[in-house]
Amino acid sequence: MQRRQFNGYLSALLLGAVLPQTSHASRVQYYASASVDKSGQHWLVVFDQLAVEQLRYALPARAHQVIKHPTENCLLVVARRPGQYLLLIDLLSGKKIMQLSPREGQHFCGHLQISADGRYLYSTENISASSQGLVVVRQLTGRYDTVAQFSSGGIGPHQLKLSDAGRQLIVANGGIHTRDRVKLNLQQMQSSLAYINLASGEIEQQLVLDRKYSQLSIRHIDVSADDSVLIAMQYQGERTARVPLVATHSYKGQLRFLQIPDPQYYQLKHYCGSACFDRSGKTVAVSAPKGDKILFWDFKQGRYLGSVKVRDGCGLVAGSEADSFVVSSGRGRAYKINPQSQKKTQFLNSATLQWDNHLASVY
Repeated sequence: MQRRQFNGYLSALLLGAVLPQTSHASRVQYYASASVDKSGQHWLVVFDQLAVEQLRYALPARAHQVIKHPTENCLLVVARRPGQYLLLIDLLSGKKIMQLSPREGQHFCGHLQISADGRYLYSTENISASSQGLVVVRQLTGRYDTVAQFSSGGIGPHQLKLSDAGRQLIVANGGIHTRDRVKLNLQQMQSSLAYINLASGEIEQQLVLDRKYSQLSIRHIDVSADDSVLIAMQYQGERTARVPLVATHSYKGQLRFLQIPDPQYYQLKHYCGSACFDRSGKTVAVSAPKGDKILFWDFKQGRYLGSVKVRDGCGLVAGSEADSFVVSSGRGRAYKINPQSQKKTQFLNSATLQWDNHLASVY
């Protein structure tokens, strides 16, 4: 096959992947992640469920989150905290559309969201000197100008999610003041979950953890179709402490901790990574890469279902069917996992790439 023919074939595949279809299960599934090769070069890579690499783009430095534009055939990828770049990459040509930078004295914190109509980009950012958190709003048309920025409600913001109605941004404020990546305030940190009105930029509700959990950092979240929030946390205190690491919350509701059995808990090393609802919203998963575990709960009942061992597994997205997840690992592997049977099926094993912390679905 000639190069021009191949490029046309690839474009058709990717275009087909983003068009609406009748069944999630019947179409080819595409995934995207930041990665690093053995020489230390960082890449944005798109691959499919058959382990075929579809796109590879060289990144200027380590990235964190990748997100698909909801209405256009492009991906956005943002640098790892304290990041200085944000890229828009065309899915069909594999070329850069635009590179954005934070304002002077600020840096990206590794996570993005895009409005449902594709007009606005929301990013968590820090004022570098103080780690005071910001949500920055940019247009995704024209010159990609910054049109607003407002407080995230704390310091060290990380992941943010839009509510299903698109009226609120839900922001995980990790509470840690850092310089470069050195933690400076572990004895005074205060983490929170902020519900921010997008129209006004005002905080409508803020959940602050109890003082006895002051060294818990809310880092990653997911939001279901009914705006329930799944929370994955990391503990910065004593190694022997037994503190909750996973919780759920809803706007105006109560915080609920999800239980982890002791034999599993002490393997996690106080570190949870990605948080994810399955496609039905009935089952949730949290990755714990330092413990080589992916853990599952029945969301409504809060009942622990079990775990699957995935070495350095962190990237996590809902599978194409209910009760399924796709996991990527720092060892270059990708798996489809059933949380009920705790069965995993490997479909990718790269000998040259290590996947970074987050995985994105690309349709």
